[in-house]
Amino acid sequence: MSEAATAATTMTTVSTRTRPPARVAAATAAAAASTLIFRPILATVISTRKAAVALAVLAVAQVAATSLHLPGWPCPFFKSTGIPCPGCGLSRACTALLHGDAEHSLHLHAFAAPVLLGILFVLATALLPAPLRTKMLAAVERLERRTGLTSLLLIAMFVYWIARLLYAPHAFISLVAHP
Repeated sequence: MSEAATAATTMTTVSTRTRPPARVAAATAAAAASTLIFRPILATVISTRKAAVALAVLAVAQVAATSLHLPGWPCPFFKSTGIPCPGCGLSRACTALLHGDAEHSLHLHAFAAPVLLGILFVLATALLPAPLRTKMLAAVERLERRTGLTSLLLIAMFVYWIARLLYAPHAFISLVAHP
């Protein structure tokens, strides 16, 4: 074999050892992108049945207490700072929506419908038999990783909160402070 042929063979061998095939690189990049962009939030929270039941029971108890005009859990953020938290008004908004008053619900908090759907979903997931529950959790995790639905809803709720504080702070605070 000539010197040029030996050098070319050596370079080809070295370059294939140091560089992974295109398929492997693309798959690795796709896997990294899917895990770095959105991490599952809801699937993580409800991954244990006890956590899902506790979360659902607390949420239902708060909305039920509000619906029955009983004292619920006061907002610790509002009590300590005097500023409503992103969830302030949600209990009353959920109650209004459950009573069929969508306009009043929207006036109190725009995220009442997604929150009620979330409560229903968590409760249903907690009550599912183990095999169905496992499938449901896997589907939720896939959905969250692909779309970031929970992350995007939380970000939207935060932006909504900031907008309410910036553009109508007195109305927002009085709405929350005087049920």
